[in-house]
Amino acid sequence: MTRHRIMVVGNNVMTVQRVSSHCLKQNAEVFPYYCIPTPEEITLFEPHVLVLCLPIPEQFQHQLLQPYILWSEQLVNNISPLATTFTELSAYLHKFL
Repeated sequence: MTRHRIMVVGNNVMTVQRVSSHCLKQNAEVFPYYCIPTPEEITLFEPHVLVLCLPIPEQFQHQLLQPYILWSEQLVNNISPLATTFTELSAYLHKFL
């Protein structure tokens, strides 16, 4: 059985670690990335889904070919899919994986 690959991207190390730890509980391979990856770096890992820990440059999101989930511990208007709790994050992961 193939394990799903999740890439967790963000500049805040504590947030990326916390989100990565939660994603590991989903029985997935998790690749935490502590800055903005290049398209080549994303291709190397071949994630099924990315979790982008805000703030992330908006132009980065627009160049992604993979599904992504935005993570923020604060409510942000008019962006989707946004998870602000681990329950919401789990629901989105199940939707995409």
